Amino acid sequence: GLISSLFEGSMYIFVFMWTPALTSLTEGDAELPFGLIFSTFMVCCMAGSSLFSIFIGRFKGEMMAVVVFAVGAISMAVIAVGSTDTIKFTAMNVFEMTVGMYFPIMGTMKGTIVPEDKRAAIYNLYRIPLNFIVLFSLLTDLTPTQSFTLNGCMLGLATILQFILMKRRLIGERSQQEVSDKDETEPLVKEESAKVARV
Repeated sequence: GLISSLFEGSMYIFVFMWTPALTSLTEGDAELPFGLIFSTFMVCCMAGSSLFSIFIGRFKGEMMAVVVFAVGAISMAVIAVGSTDTIKFTAMNVFEMTVGMYFPIMGTMKGTIVPEDKRAAIYNLYRIPLNFIVLFSLLTDLTPTQSFTLNGCMLGLATILQFILMKRRLIGERSQQEVSDKDETEPLVKEESAKVARV
């Protein structure tokens, strides 16, 4: 839940801040083609969803999530410290691709982790930290640079937490596999022991 809130919180802050971030780099009274920029973001988001459908057959969702969060953190850092509009815009497009990959990845992970009969209540609890993050960013009146720096820190934390979650799930899967293998071999051992006893 915390991982989901950190990523989605950074996504909402990005929605609020990408316009002033690019506008601050324009010279004079030049106006940016906001419609074209937004369309580019949507194309990158769709490309990210397509990448998910390609990679899901080769990699586990938990592993892809670690990569997605790490790339998102790097993108936010580049936006925060980038000196030209081209660098910032490119990093924004990369982040939008991670957004496109995030939603199917997180949907897959939630489906396997969250019990079906408790999903509604748990999903509602996920929204509480997300709302706190968004309200904090709006009420503190952060500059675009400060906002994207905050995003980078949140995504970095999400990367660490996701890596820990991935490791724990791998350990759990191995333990279950060992128990399953033991349950399968015990009847065979008993049968062999019985045959030896008869002889």
